[in-house]
Amino acid sequence: MLGLFTLFLFQSLVHAYVPLDRIVAIVNDDVIMQSELEKKVRSIRGQLQQQGTQLPPASILERQVLDKMIENRIQLQMAGRTGVKVDDEFLNQTINNIAAENQVSLSQFREILEEDEYNYEQFRENIRNEIKLSQLRKRQVENRIIVTEKEIDIF
Repeated sequence: MLGLFTLFLFQSLVHAYVPLDRIVAIVNDDVIMQSELEKKVRSIRGQLQQQGTQLPPASILERQVLDKMIENRIQLQMAGRTGVKVDDEFLNQTINNIAAENQVSLSQFREILEEDEYNYEQFRENIRNEIKLSQLRKRQVENRIIVTEKEIDIF
C-alpha cells in the first residue's frame, strides 16, 4: 500500500512540474532568461504598436530582440572589462534631465513610469547601461581615430 501511495505521489509531482523559467542564451558568464526575453518583446511590441508600425511575425521579432539583447550583454561585459563606470551622481543628473525634457518633475516622472508598469529601479539600471554603452562606443571610436601632423597641416 505504501508503494502504491509513493508511486501515485511521484506521478502527481511529475505531472505537476511546470518550468518557471529557462535559459535562452548564454553570453560568456551571463545568461538571458526566457522571462527577460518575453518582457523585452512585450515592451518592443507595445512601442511599435504605439508608433503605428506594422509588427513583424512573432518569431522574427523575438529573434531580433534576442540578438539585440545578446549584443548589449557583450558590450556591457566589454565596458566592465575596460573600466567604464557610471556613478550615481551622473546617473541622477541624467534622469533629472530626462524628466525636465518631458517637462515634469522627478516625482511626476516616477509616477508616470509606475502608471506604465515600469519599475523605476529597473529604469535607472537601463539608463546606466545605456550610458555605459555610449561611453564604450565613444571610447572605441576615439581609439581608432588617428590624426597625423600632415593632416593637421593640410587642414
